[in-house]
Amino acid sequence: MEANYEKLLQDSNRIKNYIKGDVANLEESILTRKENMKKWSALEVVEHLNKVYDVYLDNFNEAINAARDLNENETPAMRRTILGRLSISINRPKGKKRRFKMKTFDFFRPAIAPDQTNGIIHSFLEKKETFNELIKRARTKDLRNAKVPTALGEKVKFYVPECFEFLLAHEERHMVQIAEAVNSGNN
Repeated sequence: MEANYEKLLQDSNRIKNYIKGDVANLEESILTRKENMKKWSALEVVEHLNKVYDVYLDNFNEAINAARDLNENETPAMRRTILGRLSISINRPKGKKRRFKMKTFDFFRPAIAPDQTNGIIHSFLEKKETFNELIKRARTKDLRNAKVPTALGEKVKFYVPECFEFLLAHEERHMVQIAEAVNSGNN
């Protein structure tokens, strides 16, 4: 299967533009508002995504650096694992709804100090740009056999392009959650 890096970049840029254009300009009171104590605020969702990138970006970089360059006549290939396919499907929202609620690992739970609020979105946009650069670099590499560990540890790995897609599906899910949090005061 051919890896569609252009689609991955488009999806990633759509998310980046939503955060940069729609979310970053919101007042802090809206960004930190919670519908109830069990739900995350929009800013907590963004901080959660920062923590996810902290786990994955170095692993992507390492795998891409280790991969050989593609020859001019080669096209980037993509392989999938059963768990990867399932994880992508479960995370991708259906329309503007999350399919069901999921619990996260403790190390991905956002904890925001009052003096951190200004830097969270900026940090996300920087990490998102790094992610996009990694996708661009991956286009010229043979990543058919390159895997990266997931948050579940070294024993559970996804192929690099598949993991890009997983993270984007995960982010799409959280964009729905951000919209819900932002609009929670409009009811």
